[in-house]
Amino acid sequence: MINQKSIAVLPFINMSSDIENEYFCDGLTEEIINALAKIKQLSVTSRTSSFYFKSKSVSAAEIREKLKVATFIEGSVRTSKNNMRITVQMIDTVDDFHFWSETFDRNPENIFEIQDEISLFIAEKLREHIGHLEIEDKLIEPIDVPVAIYREYLKGKYYIMKLDFDNSIKGIKILKEVTSKSPNFIQPYLDINLSYIYMGTLGLLPASEAFQKAQPFFEKAMELNPNSPRVQLNLSWIESWQNWNLEKAYDHANKALEIQPADDIYLTISNYLTVEGKLDSAQNYIDKALQLDPFSAMNHHYKGFLLYLQEKYNEAIPYLQKALELNKGLPFPPLYIGECLLLIGKHQEAIDYYNNLEGVPVTDLTQLGGLAMCYAKINDIEKCNKKIAELETYLQSENIDKAFNFLILVNVLLGNHDQALDFVEQAFENHLPLILLLNTEPIIKPIKNNKRFKSIMLKAIPDNVNYRQKKKYKQALLEADEIEKYRKELDQIMVDYKLYLNPDLSLKDLASYLELPANYVSQLLNLGFEKNFSEYVNTFRVNEFKERVLLEENKGLTIMAVAYDSGFNSKTVFNTFFKKIEGTTPNSFLKLNKEN
Repeated sequence: MINQKSIAVLPFINMSSDIENEYFCDGLTEEIINALAKIKQLSVTSRTSSFYFKSKSVSAAEIREKLKVATFIEGSVRTSKNNMRITVQMIDTVDDFHFWSETFDRNPENIFEIQDEISLFIAEKLREHIGHLEIEDKLIEPIDVPVAIYREYLKGKYYIMKLDFDNSIKGIKILKEVTSKSPNFIQPYLDINLSYIYMGTLGLLPASEAFQKAQPFFEKAMELNPNSPRVQLNLSWIESWQNWNLEKAYDHANKALEIQPADDIYLTISNYLTVEGKLDSAQNYIDKALQLDPFSAMNHHYKGFLLYLQEKYNEAIPYLQKALELNKGLPFPPLYIGECLLLIGKHQEAIDYYNNLEGVPVTDLTQLGGLAMCYAKINDIEKCNKKIAELETYLQSENIDKAFNFLILVNVLLGNHDQALDFVEQAFENHLPLILLLNTEPIIKPIKNNKRFKSIMLKAIPDNVNYRQKKKYKQALLEADEIEKYRKELDQIMVDYKLYLNPDLSLKDLASYLELPANYVSQLLNLGFEKNFSEYVNTFRVNEFKERVLLEENKGLTIMAVAYDSGFNSKTVFNTFFKKIEGTTPNSFLKLNKEN
């Protein structure tokens, strides 16, 4: 079922011949996406998925099917020397009709006012169509830079978002010039930082070189605004992958999420849950990321990666292949496609796959390490030892992390457990991020219960579900601060995933989302909300019913049909809880609101 409070903003069409207008069109689209994402109750498709449809002719039905949204925006921009005409249309994907359109004739110099005006206009029209939304007085704050410099910024952003090496370097050069002219403008610093990190991650630059180049721009952005969601997200990555402090990593990621929900933040939290071994919760977060950005190659890769970690190899492969379809240059999926084939017993197919890799640099080590694992699995010791010797030559290179990873996996497959553990200890001593990923890797199951391995994992990941001591239940299960923490988390989970729409939802289901025993969640509901399970869940269902029953599209439905759509499965329970919570009957509520 598609969330009625969901929207996508398709790239605005450039109706002028001037390439400069193309930069503005993309920039306007992105600003509107970011502005609408600030509205808490609204689910907004991320930039990647929206821009997937740039220059493509698509129907409302296709948008509904592919982006899973109830509404979308499309528009165009035509500029002349003294005038800018922006046309905006809002389309309902269910009934395929344009329920409003508007034309704005404005002065091109008033860029920031135009962006905010259009974003607010869209939000207001959306509220009229789908129901209540909390909308701030301003959705886009003006930037204290001259319009000419802001246009240069849009130009630089336009090039780096193409994501290939040449355009990234071109965009970075433009953005560096922007920072020299407006040194207090935070956004270009963040974009340069992100561009370098992306190039390092994808192997377009050596990772160490890329991260080193990125760091000064991040530090400047942090100096300008430490509370920016992008700064908080970067701090989160640093705490996780450099400092191995997952508690602080979560704090920064959740702060970023609170400021502005975005798919890459959900992906990041999914990543941390994976490191701790909380794979079911990690799946919940990656599913939310995919909902917001279904055309993100990284989101599809990570979904496949999680399925790989859960040893669901046949289910993982289509997601990994989809990731490559969306971004053939993504370096991660090929490794796990080959490993999936290997672990389901298709040994020769895995060997052929690694031998025929295209587009993956030799220095990525995917082919070398992949073949080493294959030869280890089929016990071709001679070929395997040659690959091991070659992998060992990379231990003194910038690819030390990947070399250690493959050497650990290959030695486990060969049954050389002591050698594998020696490599694990060396990787730990070198503070290599691969240590965090070993915790859930299926191939190393034979050494996971080894005392040496357990000791390293607990040093690296103290809150490790694989090895930590089980909590002994106590009379007072949760402390006051824990109740407050989990209370907020549970409310957010209910809002994000609409669990209450499941009529068979149980206390154990809630407990699985919070990674707590059911006894703890029962106490949380009692002390944190002063409600039992039924009261807590049915309050959400009653509020859902109140919104749905007033929608134009539901006028032909009976009250109980709407109640069932809202998660109730009993007429008696519905009527009882509605009257208890609202102090009136559903019929009286509907009659009163129709009169008003």
